[in-house]
This record gives sequence, C-alpha cells and structure tokens, in this order.
Amino acid sequence: MASNKPKTDLTPLKQTALSHLLHLEATKQLTGEHKRILAQYFRCSTKTIKRWMDNARAHDGHYTPKRRDSLRLTPAIHDALARWCGNIAAAHRELAAEGHLDVPGQPGHCYSYATLHKTVTRELDPGHRAGLKGGETARRRHDIHNTRERGHRNQAWEGDHKTADIWVNLNGKPVQPSITWFVDCATDGICGLAITPHTPSREAILVALRAAILRGPHHGPFGGAPGLIRIDRGKDFLCRTVEEALGALSIKRVDLPPHHPELKGTIESINDAVQDMCFAGLPGYTKRPSSKPGKRKRAPLQDLLTFDAFVTRLLQWVHQWNHEHKIRNLGNRTPAQAWEDDLTLIRDIPPEALHTFTLEPDRTTFTIQGDGVHWKNLIYLDTWMNGHAGEKVTVRYMPHHDDRIELCDPKTGKYRGPGFLQRKDPDAEERQRELRRARERSAAVLKRRLNKTEASLRERYSAVSDATSPRRLNPPAETDPDARLRQLRAETDNTSRPLPEPTASWDTPPPTEEDDREHP
Repeated sequence: MASNKPKTDLTPLKQTALSHLLHLEATKQLTGEHKRILAQYFRCSTKTIKRWMDNARAHDGHYTPKRRDSLRLTPAIHDALARWCGNIAAAHRELAAEGHLDVPGQPGHCYSYATLHKTVTRELDPGHRAGLKGGETARRRHDIHNTRERGHRNQAWEGDHKTADIWVNLNGKPVQPSITWFVDCATDGICGLAITPHTPSREAILVALRAAILRGPHHGPFGGAPGLIRIDRGKDFLCRTVEEALGALSIKRVDLPPHHPELKGTIESINDAVQDMCFAGLPGYTKRPSSKPGKRKRAPLQDLLTFDAFVTRLLQWVHQWNHEHKIRNLGNRTPAQAWEDDLTLIRDIPPEALHTFTLEPDRTTFTIQGDGVHWKNLIYLDTWMNGHAGEKVTVRYMPHHDDRIELCDPKTGKYRGPGFLQRKDPDAEERQRELRRARERSAAVLKRRLNKTEASLRERYSAVSDATSPRRLNPPAETDPDARLRQLRAETDNTSRPLPEPTASWDTPPPTEEDDREHP
C-alpha cells in the first residue's frame, strides 16, 4: 500500500552530517561508529557513506549530489514560449522542428514534450507562466503583498472611482452611474461619496470629499480631516483644484503608481463588496451569468431602476455596511463600532470653511423672501437671514444632501451663511426660537437708535429769573474738534494755580541728622 507521507529532501541534512564527518576526520576523531550511526539513519551502507564523503571532498567539503543530464531552458525556448503565449505543446513542436531540443550525444533524438513540460514547470514559477498566457494582470494574481497596519481612525483614507456594474434609467436613457468615495483605512468605514450618472470629474471628488469630512445627523459619525489620502494617478485626482483643496485643509495626498490596486486594498475590497452585496441583486446587473453564450443582453429600459431609486438603494447599502455589516478583520465588529472604540481625537472642519470648493453652484440668482430662500420647490431658512429679505443670493449645494445649502453674494462671491430645510432640520424648534429672538433684538436696537435721535433733536434751555437769554442745555456738537480739545486742556491745566498753605493737620517728615547739625 502506497504511503501518503510527503517526500522530504534530505540533501541539506546530508550536507550538514558529512561536513561534520570531514571535520572529525581532519581532527583524527573519526571512528567507524560514526559512519555506522549515520548509515543507520539514512538506511544505507557504510560504503555509501564513504562514497558521499568522497563527493564532499571533491567539492571543497560541500556534498553535491550528481544531477542527471536534463533539459535546461535556453533563450530559444523562452522565445518560443513567449511567442506561443505559454502554450508548451506548440512551443515543443516548433523547437523540435528547428533542432533546439536535440539530446546531446544522441543524434536523431530530442527531448519529449513531457520533459519540456517538466522543465518549464520546474524553472518558471506559476506567476511567470500565467503572465505568458494572460499578461501582467494574470501575473499579479500570484504576487504576494505586505499588509499595512490599520493604525487609528483618520490616520489614512483611500479614494477611488467605481463604475457601477449596473444599468439604470436616466430620463429614458440607460446609463452606468459612477461612484466616487473615500474610505477610512483603520475602520473600513465609508466616510462619504458622490454619485454621478456619467464619468466623474473633479467636481465629484470635491463633493465626495466634503461629504466625507462633515459629520453630524445627516452625515453619520465618520468624518473629520484625515492625515493623508491615498489615490491612484487618475487625471481628475491629480488636478490642481483637488490639490489646492487638500492643501487648504492640511491633508497630505499620496499619489500611488498606476495599475497597482493592491496599494489601496481597503477601497478595492469595498469596490468588490458593493458589487457582490448590492449590484448583483438589482435589475440591470451587467455581470449576471447567462444561459446563452455570447454577449449579455441588457434588460429592457422599463425594467431598470431609475437613477434616483439607484441612489436610494446605494445609500441604504452604505448605511448597512457602516452600521450592520460585521468584519472579521475588525474583531467581528462593524465599522461604526470600530470607529467608536477608537479614542483618537478628530479634527473637525466647520461647514462654513468648505462652502467654496466642495459644492456645486447653481447659476440662478435667488431672492431672500419673507419665509426664506425658495430653491427646487423647497424652502430654506436660517437666523442670519433676518433683516436681509429682498437681497439677492446664489446657492451652492451638495448633491444627494438637500438638508442644507450655502448662500453667497452674487456680485462678490462672499459667503453669506447657510440655509436649512425646515422639514429635515432636527433643530428646527430651536432655530425658530433663535429667529424670534433675532427679530426682537433687531427691533430693540432700532428703537433705541430712533429714541436717541429724537432726544438729540429736541432743544432744551435752562430757566432764568431776570431779563437774560436762556442757556441751551444740549448745545450742538462742536464743529471744530481741535478747539474743543484746547478748551479741555485749558480747563485741566493746574500749573498756574498756587499751592495751598500747610496747616497743623498736615503730617511733616521727622527731622534728619543733617537738620540737627544745621539747627543745633
């Protein structure tokens, strides 16, 4: 019965044992007992041990087993394998016909296909053989990579674009949406994303960056300013606008070499996860298996999800990933739990600092009305608008987040303030109270100023008891400020006034020795 025990290469052990025997022989300590013990272990005769020792002496004390004359890969064989895309059988036929596989010393004999196959598999690793057939992409599947330490939250993010493997209906036209998102490497949490029905651009990156940085009821716990962001060398990620935006927030941008997805493995794993966990179950999935060979047919337009419905489903999946999906490498915790367990301080950036370069502008000018700003059939309001009704503003907004807009001056572009959607504002009641107090403050300030003006305009005179002109109690303001200043200085000048004579109640200093000498 054949044994299933794997074979063991005993060559290194033989080399070590024979080197020891040669050392004993050189020091005249070698005995026949040493040879018998070694022969018993290797299950051979002492003559074999002596023959191995002769081999070691012939190779400078290093035992080198004799290898059979076998085929070696030559440049001609390498060229044939590359030319035939790793097809060993085709390469063997060509090499045999050209005489590159002739056996030395045996005219008319050539190495067989089995010999060539054995030689190729022995001398070329699986990655190289896969590369001959499928190119660099196939070769990389056999590469081994280091694993980065997770670090702490917001220590490093990764950003990327993902073309959704699904067709959706956009106003009667099938399109494949694109997702731009940023992921925290320590917790695998999706901090923010932007979805576009077309190829993403720098605007999508800035919108996704703003959504990733902001935190709160509408953005979740993930966010803050990261220490660095790893991106590939996409043209839109490397543009000056994105570079200036990251530089303004003191965020380091790490530009990874192209075609190396393993260098940003966190976000690549999420790209695969959203495909398997979300897209595969939706109509219009482009990689669904087909029972018929050939090109996959796209689902009818009426069966596809609308773009808005797709966005809703994707945002639901992101919430599920962040708060419900447990990850084994996180200790069977969700990304939200891993984020909360990390006590690293978060550098939050206020939304007012992000309104300029991380929002899409609406080219239309809007008017602040009595109930706020009307935009897309919605009403936005904030306390700063009190007293500014009738002014013109422009709107900057974040796609897929209609709870807040940012308002700017249409002429100067200066930031005016935010506007909050009333029906989605969790602090609506507090904001209403603050707005009422702001109205009351404005009315009180105006009332005080009007009353002060009225009082200053009324003329008041002092009473008189003889036939003289009355003196005005509230004289008009001095038209010459320099003259008034000279008058005040004259009134406060004490240099010409005589000092009063001392009295007995004044304290005088005690006499000194000099005074005693002068007045004995």
